[in-house]
Amino acid sequence: MLFSTAKGQAVHVLNSVIHSFSLVSGIALNLNKSSLVTFNLSDAHVQAVQATLQVHSSPAPLVYLGLPLTLRRPDRLVFQGLIDKVQDKLAGWKSSLLSRAGRLVLARSVLSTVPVYFMSVFKLPAWVIKALDRIRCNFIWGSSNSTGRAMHLLSWDKVCLPKELGGFGIQDLRLQNISLLLRWWWRLYHHENSLWSMLATILFAKLDDSIPPLAWNEAGSFFWRDLMSIRLFFQISTVSVIESGLSSLFWFSNWGASFLFFFNSSDRPPLRRNISLHTAYHERFKFLTAPLTLRQHTSVQEAQRLSFNSQKDQLLWKWTTHGNYTAASAYKYLISAGKTTTPFFFIWKIKVPPSLKLFLLLLANGRLLTQDQLLKRNIFCTPGCVLCTSNECETANHLFFNCDYSGTLWRSLGFQLSGVRSDASLKENFLTVFEPAFGQRRRLVLISTTLWAIWLERNNRTFRQLGRPLGPVQQWIISESTIFMKCC
Repeated sequence: MLFSTAKGQAVHVLNSVIHSFSLVSGIALNLNKSSLVTFNLSDAHVQAVQATLQVHSSPAPLVYLGLPLTLRRPDRLVFQGLIDKVQDKLAGWKSSLLSRAGRLVLARSVLSTVPVYFMSVFKLPAWVIKALDRIRCNFIWGSSNSTGRAMHLLSWDKVCLPKELGGFGIQDLRLQNISLLLRWWWRLYHHENSLWSMLATILFAKLDDSIPPLAWNEAGSFFWRDLMSIRLFFQISTVSVIESGLSSLFWFSNWGASFLFFFNSSDRPPLRRNISLHTAYHERFKFLTAPLTLRQHTSVQEAQRLSFNSQKDQLLWKWTTHGNYTAASAYKYLISAGKTTTPFFFIWKIKVPPSLKLFLLLLANGRLLTQDQLLKRNIFCTPGCVLCTSNECETANHLFFNCDYSGTLWRSLGFQLSGVRSDASLKENFLTVFEPAFGQRRRLVLISTTLWAIWLERNNRTFRQLGRPLGPVQQWIISESTIFMKCC
């Protein structure tokens, strides 16, 4: 990429340099693949430059290395191109021929990774993330296009949770976008000699290297404003190891005090926002006007116990053991903050096919399309259990644990289900069946296969009017469990 003014003989000199390079290196430039982007030139001037360089003109923004180069925030057309690129991935896939587990793998490994390169530079608008989520969501639940309808059995927020939190492990694009952009902040502190750090220092620090990046000017390009919007999380995620105290801010660097990031109604706004910890210490914190709040007084006492030397302060990343930033660690913290581990995480460790694991997860969350769930979705169905003579509305709790047919099948396989109660919730009964088998690989597989067999038998009787006696169902469960033990 070559930059040049269009004044005087500059264009002719540039053309001469290009030809000289070709003669010396032996590399011929492909003019058909080259393009000219001009700013603030008249049409006549543009034609003259084109005639000299013999390349065609392209409108701004110019796409370079897959990303648009623009002075303004990319417009809707640019982001629509990203959405279309994800949508085009579905063209060669026959989603109706894929299992839900197969669609889940493709959504996680392909559809969710296409925007990653773009998200590492640009902060995606909310409408773009919503459009990408709609594509992935419809594909997972059975609709291959953005306008088709599919019955979504689990909310998208839960689908995007990690597996240990009860989700499917699909990437949350908004949080992933933040995690990727944090790298630009990290590079400002740990790659001072990089072109990005030097450029940012010129634009936002006014060439004053003594001011840490967190205190730089908030005004700037759309890209810098996007970075400033995630500055708070970067502050929370880093810890300053104090040596000289010169590159750590008293107010905003995480050097140990507890009040530095948030100021509620009882705290006054920061005075001398850019003051370093070293300067604050040697000025004996005189810039803090009395009376101090309790938290400010505690922080001053903590700062007075620090000792300084000539070494440079270090900035460590809190979410990794080695102290270095990784996008994966940032995403893991963002997606799991404030959430507790689900008791159903063991499902992902059972040695059964992925489709069966997804079935178990939907069952544990009460999201299988039994009659009670269909009625909630305003889908009429004749009440009654197809496995027994009960005329009550079919529920998952009844179907798998309280049905006479299911109970006989459980006992024939050696399971007594003594802890299962009709008045207990579905989750309680689900855990009651599995908990005694924890640590017993074969027993876990057998329980999982039995639940699946009950569901398949229910569906065959409901939709195909086909039913099997208990004997063949029992033999099928034992046979399938043996195969799963060997192959999974």
